[in-house]
Amino acid sequence: MTLAVPDLHEERLGNGATVVVAARPGVPLVAARLFVRAGSALDGAGKYGLAHMVSVVARRGAGRRAGPSIDALVESLGADLGGDAEEDATVYGLSAPVEALPTLLGVLVDVVAAPTFPAGEFERLRRRELAGLARDSDEPGVLADRAMLASGYGEHPYGHAVEGRLRDLRRVRLADVRAFHRRWYGPANATLVVVGPLSPADVLGRARRTLGRWRATAETPAEVAAAALAARRVVVVDKPDATQTQIRIAGAALWRASPDYFPAVVANAVLGGGFTSRMVEAIRVNRGLSYGVRTRFAMSRSAGLFTFSSFTKNETAGELVEVALAEMSRFVEEGATAEEVARATAYLAGLFPLSLETHDQWADRLCDARICGYGLDEVRDYRERVRAVSVAEVRDVARRQLPVQGGVILAVGPAKDVARQLDRFGPLHIVPARSVL
Repeated sequence: MTLAVPDLHEERLGNGATVVVAARPGVPLVAARLFVRAGSALDGAGKYGLAHMVSVVARRGAGRRAGPSIDALVESLGADLGGDAEEDATVYGLSAPVEALPTLLGVLVDVVAAPTFPAGEFERLRRRELAGLARDSDEPGVLADRAMLASGYGEHPYGHAVEGRLRDLRRVRLADVRAFHRRWYGPANATLVVVGPLSPADVLGRARRTLGRWRATAETPAEVAAAALAARRVVVVDKPDATQTQIRIAGAALWRASPDYFPAVVANAVLGGGFTSRMVEAIRVNRGLSYGVRTRFAMSRSAGLFTFSSFTKNETAGELVEVALAEMSRFVEEGATAEEVARATAYLAGLFPLSLETHDQWADRLCDARICGYGLDEVRDYRERVRAVSVAEVRDVARRQLPVQGGVILAVGPAKDVARQLDRFGPLHIVPARSVL
C-alpha cells in the first residue's frame, strides 16, 4: 500500500526563493520551515560551530523586534519558533495555530532574512554554548560521538559536530556571525515549506508579500565531495576517570540519496538497528558485554558514516570490539537469511507511517527531501520499496558499505587499561580528552 503524499503547490518567487505549500487536513495547526542551504559544512577550519551560532543568535532580534518582543509575541500566540543548523542547511521552524500564521510568517522571515545580531545577546549565547561544550567533557558518550565524527570523516566538511568545539567558539566573534549570514543567506538559497489545513493560494500570497521582499545576494554553496573510507586505525581518547569505556566503530559510507538507501536500511536493521538484531544477540544476550548496542547509517546530502556504538567495562573493551568486528565480517561474508530480511522489512514498513502522522513531521520530511536530494516518490512508495529489498541486495550493500577492513575503532576510557587491548586491531593513537573539544 502506498502512502498518500499531500498535494504540493510550489512557486519560485521573483527574488529566487522557493515556496512549497502542502494543504493537509487535520488539527488546526500549521508547521512552517524556512531553510537556507548554509550548514556546518560551511563553517571553515578554525570556525567550527559558526553556522550553529548564526541560528542561535538570529532568534534574539530580527527586523524591528528585539528578542524579548519576539518571545512575548510567539508565546502569546501559543507558538514555537527557533532555528537549528545541520550539516547541509540551517532550518528555522515555526509551529503555531493556523490563525497565527499571518502574524508569525513575517516574524519567521525576519529571523532568517533580517536578524540584527545584538552584541549583548551574542556574547550571552556564546558563553552559554561554551559552558555546554565544557560540560560535554564529563560525558564519555558525547566525547565518543564527537571524536567519531572527526576520526571517521577526517578533514571532510562533515567531520565535526554542528555545535562546534570549545577552542573554535572561543575565537568566534560577532563579526564572523554577521559575515557568515551576509555570505550565505539569500533568497536564492532559501526554501519555505508550509503544511497544514490552509489555503495554498492564501499562503503563497502571504509568502510573496513577506519572503518575496527579501533582497540579498548570497554565494551558492558548492556541493560537498563524497567521503572515502580511510585505512584502519585505532584511536583511544584518554579519560582516566571513566569507569566504563565507550566504543565506536565508524567508516565513510553512502549518502542519503544513494540508490543503496533501501538495502542499507534493511541491512542495518538486521545487523544492529533493532532490539532483535545480530549485534544485540551477540554482545548483550550471548556475552553480557553491554546493555546498549546500536548500528546505524548516518546519511547527509553528500556523504555518510556507518557507525557501531556501545559501551562496556574497561577490562572487556577489547573483547567487545572483537565480537563486533567478527559479526560485521560474518555479515559481509554470509549476508542475512531470508527470515531476517522478512522480519526486518515487515518491521520497517509497519513503523514508517508513524513518522508522518503530524504536520510538523511532514514539514520536516519535505525539507529533508529537498536538502538531501531525494524525491517524494521514495516517501510515497516507502513500504513497497523496503519490502522489495532482497537477500542478495542486503549482502551486496554490506560488502560495499561496512568498514570491515578500514575505518576507525575509537574508545573513550582510561588509556592505561584500554590501549593494550586494542592495539592488535590497527595502528594505535592515544589522544587526551581535551583534544576532542
